[in-house]
Amino acid sequence: MPEFVNVTFMVHNGRQHVKVLVTEDMVGHKLGEFSPTRTFRGHGGKGKR
Repeated sequence: MPEFVNVTFMVHNGRQHVKVLVTEDMVGHKLGEFSPTRTFRGHGGKGKR
């Protein structure tokens, strides 16, 4: 919906609320797509075997 462009929403990702600012590219998508649910800590290195 074009009237929501440049509006900030608080979206819950399962742990906390994340601010999501709607841009023109986000129109037509669900807000949850822009609220990451998992944190990537990197692949295991030599010390993580």
